[in-house]
Amino acid sequence: MRTLLPSIKKDLSWFREKIAFLSAPGRLADYDHVEIAEVIGTPKGGYPTNVLTVVVFSENGSFRDLNGAPVLSSRIRVSGIKDWSFGVARTYRPLHGIDDALQEFEQKGEWKLTGKELKVGDLEPHGPVFAPVNGSFEVPVNRLIKNNFWSGSHLFRLVDASKESLKAFIDDPRRLQDLSSKIGPSLPIELSGMSDFLGDIVFQLPVLALDANMFATREGSDVSVKVSWRDGTTPRPLRVAARTRWDNLLVDAAVSDEFTEEITLPVDRTHDPVETEIFEARTGLLLAASAETIALRTIALRLNPIRAEPRLFSCKGASGAAMPVRLDVMDSFQTIVGEAEKSAERRWYRRRRELDEAKRLEATREFIQYRPDPGSTASRERALNDIRHLITAHGVDGVDLWDPYLSADDILQTLFWSPYAGSDLRAITGRESPPNPCAPPKISTFEADQRAVLSRDGGNLEGLKLEYRCRNGPEGWAFHDRFLIFPKAESGPLAWSLGTSVNSLGNAHHILQKVGNAALISGAFNDLWAALNRPQHLIWRSW
Repeated sequence: MRTLLPSIKKDLSWFREKIAFLSAPGRLADYDHVEIAEVIGTPKGGYPTNVLTVVVFSENGSFRDLNGAPVLSSRIRVSGIKDWSFGVARTYRPLHGIDDALQEFEQKGEWKLTGKELKVGDLEPHGPVFAPVNGSFEVPVNRLIKNNFWSGSHLFRLVDASKESLKAFIDDPRRLQDLSSKIGPSLPIELSGMSDFLGDIVFQLPVLALDANMFATREGSDVSVKVSWRDGTTPRPLRVAARTRWDNLLVDAAVSDEFTEEITLPVDRTHDPVETEIFEARTGLLLAASAETIALRTIALRLNPIRAEPRLFSCKGASGAAMPVRLDVMDSFQTIVGEAEKSAERRWYRRRRELDEAKRLEATREFIQYRPDPGSTASRERALNDIRHLITAHGVDGVDLWDPYLSADDILQTLFWSPYAGSDLRAITGRESPPNPCAPPKISTFEADQRAVLSRDGGNLEGLKLEYRCRNGPEGWAFHDRFLIFPKAESGPLAWSLGTSVNSLGNAHHILQKVGNAALISGAFNDLWAALNRPQHLIWRSW
């Protein structure tokens, strides 16, 4: 019988001690069992692999089967990941099962919290951290943990450092979105957008001994705190701290005297978001916290009443045939309810932020306009240098260039400038010629012409790993947009819209700008690249 290779052993003694301290009876709650939710992936002929495990410390275990087998969801398939099946397993275990599992993992490198071994990566212990309830701004980890609505939760985490078994989700985030949507009926978490937690084991210790409510007074000049202790819990002396910040300045802050149920702090949150924490006065143990929350003082209302008379006109539909249109026309009015911002300080602050952002965007090439002067090549040279700068800044592990009019000369002016030996450089062209009414198209000799240019001007190809493909035949699809993509950037895929084809960069007004949803753009490029895999699609390869 095959056995899993053990994971790298770690010293978890401090990790276990901290969990044991916080889970002691009455400290945060009266935990007596844990609820375990596992997202598991199993390759064909391979071992069940941890995609994400969330372990929630819970109470009232007498109502649970603490020795039962995991309850499995139906098998899930994820588009783009062949020969793997996924599912969700739910089970309960007694509280001591946590330390037993951590000790076994520490000694043998085997993870068997539910009794069945699960393949895990090179796990590194992290924590504890505290996850407050969401305020005006979201706390992202709340997408993954259970019911963090009241006072907050202490979290510990075994982090999969390499995520080697789960690279398919990181290489194409569309797969993670697909998995997240399919596990939703069995496990209501939002795994998409949280790829940094893939392969991890998260331990959640919710604070259940009290329910804390922190809110502003009507005038916004104070913060009131009310604590409701759970029945059977002896109230303890508490302290609360609160602060507001603006422009990285500490605007106001206060720490309360000891209290058990209710207190007010003189912290002005009229214009700035407030953060609060409640501590056990004698030990400093954190028992509740709130994320940044803004006091709502102004509401903008927009009214759009429909006019009695519609707009009537005709236009061509998708088929080209004329069709009548009847469009309701609306007026638009906006009114402000509450106190509008009048502070000169903040008005000029916003202006400074706008100027700083414009400078940052230009320095990082995230947004640049090109306005060439007639007869000058300066704008063209600047645009090419900006592309080369981006390739150097982000292309250490690879660059993709996607342009329907891309040519060998364009590639020599861009991708050949990558200074990184062995970087994966890929280019796709649509075999289209730039519009020129005076020159007949030469599509029939396109590939030969491209090879001739690269053979003549490509030089010694030192360290160059470049492949150049075209759409030729029924495979793939026609495309129009032009993108420079960095699919393996350190923080995830990045993409820039060129605004024009490489052959006309800087020659007419256009905008080079970083775009959102880069992972989806990179995924679309990969789909087309995979479709163009026949010999007639390969124009040139440097190796």
